[in-house]
Amino acid sequence: MEKHYFKTAEFAALCGVKKDTLLHYDHIGLLKPQWVGENGYRYYSARQLATYDLISALRRLDTPLAEIRDYLTRRSPEALLDLLREKEADLEAERKRLRRMGERLRETIHTAELARNVRPGEIRIEELPRQLLAVVKAPGFERFEESVYLLHIRELLTWAREQGSSAQAPGDIICRESLEQDSFLENYYFCPVPAGTTGWETRERPAGTYAVLYHQGSYQSEYEACRTLRDWVLDRGYTIDGDLYEEDLVNYTTSEDPQSYLLRLSLKIKPTEGN
Repeated sequence: MEKHYFKTAEFAALCGVKKDTLLHYDHIGLLKPQWVGENGYRYYSARQLATYDLISALRRLDTPLAEIRDYLTRRSPEALLDLLREKEADLEAERKRLRRMGERLRETIHTAELARNVRPGEIRIEELPRQLLAVVKAPGFERFEESVYLLHIRELLTWAREQGSSAQAPGDIICRESLEQDSFLENYYFCPVPAGTTGWETRERPAGTYAVLYHQGSYQSEYEACRTLRDWVLDRGYTIDGDLYEEDLVNYTTSEDPQSYLLRLSLKIKPTEGN
């Protein structure tokens, strides 16, 4: 046997892989031995080391074996350039996906830390930044259909997350006009999305001064909590200057007890003279 031919085990050792890997590559037609002896032994040539190295390099780029096999049947500088450009685009898409995941993770950590450090029932004045919200209009409750509602909410959440939103559940918006009419039913459901996002109906939560109530209790208790916040604002001589936003800090994703849910209710206000 000439020295530049290697049995499967020998060639696998040179490549730094298991013998089974070469057998699999042979089976799918990716890297077949140079020749097979009458005894059934597979023999690889030294020249095939370069082919294996190319396969290994493309695998490190997460190139599917089928794509590598297709490329090896039409090898050329142009084909390699096309393949590498395609992988570069895939890597850029993956970087964006990981960046969005990192942002969602940081926002989730921030929310969890906030939930641990607030006092339920506390109302305080906070300065909140501008935030863009993707929204769907709440159904009229006299013709409420749960299946339609859930479908719209799922569509909103799915789309917002694709845009980079960290939302785990939708929030609610009660418009100022509803508050002034003593109605505390939500007018919109929302998910925060990055500034500049387009392709969906949006509303802006403007930057400014907000009265913020951290309310602990089930969703059924949130309407009375909204009333409490509105009355607190009016009793202290503030002017309602915008909508009321309801956001989950603790919900079914982190607690099995609805009474332990924690909501943040934020109502934009305008201090009057003396406040």
